[in-house]
Amino acid sequence: MKSIVLSTTLSLVMGESVLFGKEKKKENQSFPLPEGLTQVAENDPTAQALGFHHNANDTDYTLFPDRKLPNAKNQICQHCSQFTKLNEGWGKCNILTAGVVSNLGWCSAWSKKS
Repeated sequence: MKSIVLSTTLSLVMGESVLFGKEKKKENQSFPLPEGLTQVAENDPTAQALGFHHNANDTDYTLFPDRKLPNAKNQICQHCSQFTKLNEGWGKCNILTAGVVSNLGWCSAWSKKS
């Protein structure tokens, strides 16, 4: 019984991911949104259709298995031809126009900047 209580307590104090040795998901470095602008919602219908995430590491690899390939590691918004940088963390996308996107994001419309 003591081990169950200890596990529960550790889980509450340290978080389940630490208890079971899972690495916590790294968050994007936080940059302020450009004044007066909002970020594209990941649940926006166009964003969902394109598999968009502000953090490319959140890509659904079952739907987009090519994102796991070694040559895809640099496929992020800041290297996309559709992206225009606004500041160190955000930019405008020619396809997802409902706001700004993270420079570390990804969607299936990604195309290499020339």
